[in-house]
Amino acid sequence: MPDTDQPAAPAGAIRLIFEYDGDDVRLIHRQPVDVLVPGFDAAPDIRTGRFAEVRDADDRALARVAIRHDASSREVFPEDPGDPITRVDVEHPSGAFTVVVPASEAASQVALLDVDVPPPPPPGERGIASAPAEPRENVLGVFPLTGREAGQ
Repeated sequence: MPDTDQPAAPAGAIRLIFEYDGDDVRLIHRQPVDVLVPGFDAAPDIRTGRFAEVRDADDRALARVAIRHDASSREVFPEDPGDPITRVDVEHPSGAFTVVVPASEAASQVALLDVDVPPPPPPGERGIASAPAEPRENVLGVFPLTGREAGQ
């Protein structure tokens, strides 16, 4: 019988580095790391944003981590140090980002998702709410968590 007073040993995590050029996304490096991953959803709820979703070999979601990277704009630093830093829209985004995901034994792949959850519809007749619109998930790419490619 397991000792419930002892915390579970962390399963570990994997740091993933992606490059993107417009809509083209490539996994360029994987690195096992021994850290706890804060802010991930073990039972992914549906909300708007970009996510790295860890999946098993049968394509079932195991965890979802928010990607905190905005490729649609860039910070512009002023020439005069007293002026504010501004953001400008980027016509053709390119660059790189990193995300750390939990790595359980069942983890096989990671899917990058762009999720849009429409706002709830206004109440219909007599204040009865209409059926909510279905969330839209755009899969930007699916990448293996193991293997020799991507810098391993």
